[in-house]
Amino acid sequence: MKLSLDTWDLNGVYQGFQREVPSSIQSVGPDMYHQLYTIPANSGTGYLERWHLREGLELNWIDTQMNVPLIMDVDVHYPHLEISYTLSGSGCWETSADAAQYELAAGVSTLISIRNTKLHAEMSHQERMLHMELRFDLRQFQGVLPAFERANERAVFCTQVSKSPIIAQLVDHMRQCPYTGALKRMYLEGKALELLAFHLDGMDREERSKQTVSKLTRYDMQCLHEARSILTKEWQEPPSLLGLARLTGLNDYKLKLGFKELFGTTVYGYVREKRMSEARKLLEQGKANVSETAFMVGYQNVSHFAKVFRKTYGYNPSEIVKQATDRSV
Repeated sequence: MKLSLDTWDLNGVYQGFQREVPSSIQSVGPDMYHQLYTIPANSGTGYLERWHLREGLELNWIDTQMNVPLIMDVDVHYPHLEISYTLSGSGCWETSADAAQYELAAGVSTLISIRNTKLHAEMSHQERMLHMELRFDLRQFQGVLPAFERANERAVFCTQVSKSPIIAQLVDHMRQCPYTGALKRMYLEGKALELLAFHLDGMDREERSKQTVSKLTRYDMQCLHEARSILTKEWQEPPSLLGLARLTGLNDYKLKLGFKELFGTTVYGYVREKRMSEARKLLEQGKANVSETAFMVGYQNVSHFAKVFRKTYGYNPSEIVKQATDRSV
């Protein structure tokens, strides 16, 4: 299922979904503060549940089992802050303003600020996706979030936290909210702001740690070289960041920072380099067309593959196919 969205406010992301009365959620009656959206039946089953907590702030629950990957290309035109947490399922996303690629994985919470850029996201259909999102229209919070002003100066800012018991507990409290009506909205808004405060405090601590000179031990460097070796062998289906951390004996934070420091690129950047290198080789040798090559190197979305290829090499993959065809004539 592919969606191309143009968003100017929080409502824009629901284009392509059908709004329904939430009859399948018996504990909540329909009102102006709560809506339920379903996905097209031929793409899978499940729903998107939306709670309006206050002007410019909403809570979303995504609970789906897709038959095909969910692929979204979103133009974000307004200053938008989002906190997400994945309970089950997997995927990845990236933006046109940042070379990094980020993962969606169970136990991972993401804080992202984004404005005036394009976002590409893919959610796997291999397992049930249960995912929470808090979405802020920052135009409604001017002056209220001074701790976030420096991050909002960039088109994209992102930080991730994995396996945090505090975040898991806050999300569970929101899922199991004991109240209804106005009290429920009040309770959920309080938990949303508490989760935001936790992330902002983490940003401060991370910034302070980055200012400290990194000291990778010999053991750390051995583990990082092992991580690169694993990615070199398994670039077509690489382990998740958390999985790679477990395989190498590092925590995910040290893996992310240490990999970039030691090798000059991110974990996902390294995988992308491998995929693009193999793709160019296949195309130059005339062994596959553009669509076949995209699938062979791990991309399910051909247009996204072409965009990444063009961003990497400065020309379209179809140009290599044409050159290979001309040589064979």
